[in-house]
Amino acid sequence: MIKKEFVYKSISENENKMLDDIEMFLDENKISGELKNKFMLCVSEAFTNALVHGNKLDPNKEIIIKYTLSNTTLNADVIDEGHGGIEKVNKRKRPELLSESGRGVGLIKHYSSSFVISENEEGGLQLKIVFEINKERVNCR
Repeated sequence: MIKKEFVYKSISENENKMLDDIEMFLDENKISGELKNKFMLCVSEAFTNALVHGNKLDPNKEIIIKYTLSNTTLNADVIDEGHGGIEKVNKRKRPELLSESGRGVGLIKHYSSSFVISENEEGGLQLKIVFEINKERVNCR
């Protein structure tokens, strides 16, 4: 099993850094094509939600992303330091079709094999994104 963790300050400039880091992790582990694109999209959406809605762009708060790759799954845990977010997620309405925001969780739900949103011990949210992968495609030591 391969594990990697990244920590980011909650500033918008770190979105590009996060994308560079995830792409490096996927490339190092020979994850490409459709799986790479869908995984990057989902993690990017989760990161943006943590940045804007969870940590409210507070540079004193951090976002942690933990990647785990096994022979059968590719996972990302995106953790923020916000407070009280689980109620908002559970009450959220379906976004308008042409809306520029509000579709992140729907995209994650559509593309991932599964995802779970939970409240962490500090009150922030943790979004676990799971992609099932072909056993023959990846060989983890």
